[in-house]
Amino acid sequence: MRFLTLVLTLLFAVGVAPAPVVVEYAGSLVTPMEGPIASALAGRGMAFSGEAKGSRALAHLIASGLRRPDVFISADRSLVGDLQRRGLVASARTFASARLVLGYTPRSPYAARFREAAAGRLSVARLLQTPGLRIARTDPLLDPKGTFTIRSLRDLGVSPELGAVFPEEDLLVRLETGVVDCGFLYSTEAIARHIPTVALPGKASLSGQITFTLVILKAAPHPQAARRFAAFILHGEGRRILQTAGLTYL
Repeated sequence: MRFLTLVLTLLFAVGVAPAPVVVEYAGSLVTPMEGPIASALAGRGMAFSGEAKGSRALAHLIASGLRRPDVFISADRSLVGDLQRRGLVASARTFASARLVLGYTPRSPYAARFREAAAGRLSVARLLQTPGLRIARTDPLLDPKGTFTIRSLRDLGVSPELGAVFPEEDLLVRLETGVVDCGFLYSTEAIARHIPTVALPGKASLSGQITFTLVILKAAPHPQAARRFAAFILHGEGRRILQTAGLTYL
């Protein structure tokens, strides 16, 4: 460890930084990835270069050659299967899961109704049909969470067309600034950003169906960094960070 620290110090002294690990990852992980994950990697002398988007959008970018990351973290295992069929995957591991929840802003004029629903005194289905309620969700064409949301709405017995559609990377900002009253989120997002939530009943939470898969790409520009990053996330300090952020490791 002392030798590695000395080597890194010398590299920085002469203006040569170590190669970064380039990671494309599900937008629902942006808070821990850009915060404590990036900081912990920097403390280990490893630079982190990440991009957060809907997993489906990222898979399309990787498949078309418009992105060449070392690692892809997807919130939908089926997207990884498509990349494997194209011969783009060196290794893949489904490592964690999350639930779908309804996050809301305390700024909402309907905050009292959200608290009622969270306490079990109002059904989620009735809450979602409140006149004037501004509901946000992500685009199912770009983000698996959008697909999961439609499934959840059907399980709740309400219209699957309910709510306005936003890019995954914008939804949290719109919720936190009060542009919308509520939005369908993964439990990880709500925990990491301290967003109050209403639990979705029964099958509507999709518990056990929302999983995260870490992929090392065959054409990874920095294969050694990719392996180090994977070990960090699957077995090292990254695991503790993501568990604290709300992921349940499998």
